[in-house]
Amino acid sequence: MAKNSSFRLAGIIGSATILSKVVALLRDQIIAYSFGTTAGADAFNYAYKLPGFMLTLLGGVNGPFYSAVVSVIGRRKSQRVAPLMETLNTLTTVVMGVVAVGLWFGAPLLIGLVANKASLEIQQMAIAQLRIMAPMAVLSGLIGLGFGVLTTANKFALPSLSPILSSLAVIFAVLFFGHQDANILAWGVLIGALLQWLVQLPLQAKLGLGSLRLRWGWRNKAVKEFVSISAPAAGSSLLSNLNVYTDLFFASQLRSGVPSALGYANLLVQAPIGILSNILLIPALPAFSRLANPKDWPELRIKIRETILTVCIIVLPLSALTVALAVPVVSAIYERGRFTPADSLMTAQVFAGSALGMVFYLSRDMLIRVFYALGEAKLPLRISLIGIGVNLALDWTFIQFFGPAGLTLSTSGVSALACLLLIFALHKRLGRLGWAGLGGTLFNLLIGAILTGLSAWGAYNLLSVVWPITGIFPILLKLSAASTVGISVQVLWILLWRNREVGKLLSPLLRRIFRRGAKG
Repeated sequence: MAKNSSFRLAGIIGSATILSKVVALLRDQIIAYSFGTTAGADAFNYAYKLPGFMLTLLGGVNGPFYSAVVSVIGRRKSQRVAPLMETLNTLTTVVMGVVAVGLWFGAPLLIGLVANKASLEIQQMAIAQLRIMAPMAVLSGLIGLGFGVLTTANKFALPSLSPILSSLAVIFAVLFFGHQDANILAWGVLIGALLQWLVQLPLQAKLGLGSLRLRWGWRNKAVKEFVSISAPAAGSSLLSNLNVYTDLFFASQLRSGVPSALGYANLLVQAPIGILSNILLIPALPAFSRLANPKDWPELRIKIRETILTVCIIVLPLSALTVALAVPVVSAIYERGRFTPADSLMTAQVFAGSALGMVFYLSRDMLIRVFYALGEAKLPLRISLIGIGVNLALDWTFIQFFGPAGLTLSTSGVSALACLLLIFALHKRLGRLGWAGLGGTLFNLLIGAILTGLSAWGAYNLLSVVWPITGIFPILLKLSAASTVGISVQVLWILLWRNREVGKLLSPLLRRIFRRGAKG
């Protein structure tokens, strides 16, 4: 029953997240059509990074505020939740309000640092847009708290669906008020964040999870516990975001349009990462917390191994398909309006570099949450500090050889290093991990992924020779056929390999698929 419940939960979260990502993709398609990789789009990508980081991480599912609330609220009686949440909301409003004021006044400095080689026109537009989005600092914190407390009440759909409101606000702003004025993008994002917060309030009030009342009991033990978890976690996330600013700094020194290409490629990578993160990590987080006691560590080690292996089974072939088919994927999604074939090629190169790191992104996030469950939030912070220096060195080195793609290859490399450091630290913390034989299994999964990518690439190019017609529908048909070939090779590889551990993890999913097929 527990496994079936976990699958149902994953299905609800996954379906809601997929719908949210589809709308987000439509949003970016409309932005690409209207602005392409012009100066206005570049300015928005400079300005949006910090507010967008806050909305995604502080205000998002699996973010530090969300995780801290789940950890703190989940262990308390329901009648104590409302006063605690009102206190946390008050604390967040005050602290993040100071951050918002700092963003408004510090916008010229922040943009000047990250876009120092961009034109004066782009810098001025970016400053204006960052100031418009500054209030998102407060909204992001409140959204993250609300999502966390709703999760403790077993309300999972709203946190996964509410980002749709943000995307729809941007779509509406561009379609009806755009007129090539990129500032409308900033207004759309701000209004969308406001809607995400407002939509939570009625459900929280109905469930007795707090109101807009101000409370100042900041010395409460639970509040201190929340701060002790969220502050280092938020600091670690902020330091990780500095890597994004490092990428933008080097992007400003390359040709015009690279910042926009980074932004468009980022959504294409973050869409599957977000979906898989919600499906795999949200159900796993409570399990990690339940197994944090030393007497439960043997079971915790098994859970960590299973989660790592599940991530690799799913993500490695997905990454291989993405790298192999990056150019036609970007072309099919974005290439219309002011988004040219040259923009597609540049974005595809950046996209492929990010796709290589997908398995490391998800594995890193999972390992970080294990440390949160164990009450250790400072170690991920220290590893993030190391990552900043490494990313700086790799960015400078890789752009010399790979151009814009070097920026995302660097980010993938930093994520891989973070995984290694976290695994080493976890080994020291738990005594041992019980990962005997896992290296061979992962190597075989890697070989299968490479075969998947090569077969999909070969199939697409063969179809392009046989059927050289261009246009979105022919490209989509060829992509579908090539992906089917690649996935078939992956399935065949797993069947021939007959690894018992992989089969054990896949069998519940396959049974559900066949059961639904039989009902259909």
